[in-house]
Amino acid sequence: MTEILDGAAVAKLTNVQTAERVAQLDKPVTLAVIYDPKNDGSRLYVGMKSKKASALGIQTRDIPTDANATTQSIISLVEQLNADDTISGILVQSPLAKGVKEREVFSAVAPHKDADGLGATVQGMLFGDAPSDYTVAATPQGVMSLLKHYDIELTGKKALVIGRSQLFGRPMFALLTNADATVTLAHRYTSSETLKSYLKMADIVVVGVGIPEFIQGTDLKQGVTVIDVGMNYVDGKAVGDVDFQSVQGIADFITPVPGGVGPMTIATLLENTVTLAENYSVKNS
Repeated sequence: MTEILDGAAVAKLTNVQTAERVAQLDKPVTLAVIYDPKNDGSRLYVGMKSKKASALGIQTRDIPTDANATTQSIISLVEQLNADDTISGILVQSPLAKGVKEREVFSAVAPHKDADGLGATVQGMLFGDAPSDYTVAATPQGVMSLLKHYDIELTGKKALVIGRSQLFGRPMFALLTNADATVTLAHRYTSSETLKSYLKMADIVVVGVGIPEFIQGTDLKQGVTVIDVGMNYVDGKAVGDVDFQSVQGIADFITPVPGGVGPMTIATLLENTVTLAENYSVKNS
């Protein structure tokens, strides 16, 4: 019997705790979001974040980029927000306009305001498993919170991460490694034959490649835990990177799409923002 990992339910619990933390602060918590207004997905996602933030008592400042935005113009905007004491956290919503060097923009965000943990400084801390406080990209951190909630053992397990983006795959690899799993990172240049052999060995599969039903139940070994980070639309219906039906009875645990990783991502981003506000408050008290 396959158990569903209910990200929506776990996110609700996280959001309750986040709202309680916001209420204890003596200064407003504000998240600045830089995004490309021409991207439909970004507009939708920013709207969802703003709505959820408001419900938790977090203010948002949504900043659409100019049609002629360049890497340097966005970095200048980030630097202004870095210096603004009313801003608790900064999120640079990917993708930005074509030609903008996102990695440079991510790394321009001050570490103490990096709500999504995408800058080089905080990602270096993640890969170094630093003992100090730092933020981690919301999607992979949300996955880890979901695994913890369901008491899924990671130590010594063979984990396969499919996708190597800065937003998901690379930090996911580091988090699982830091949790003492034995981790393999596959990507677009991993051959089909090699990927299939990895899938058959993996105890935990985390996939985010943006290809509808990329993984079938026959690809997996019995008893696997499957985390589906994909969000695709086929005939107007949201589907993941995993063929949900064919995995039933093979996987011990699986996240649904929608209702799995998505709600955890937003909940974790807002949780990160409050952590940054708390850290600032302690530092300046």
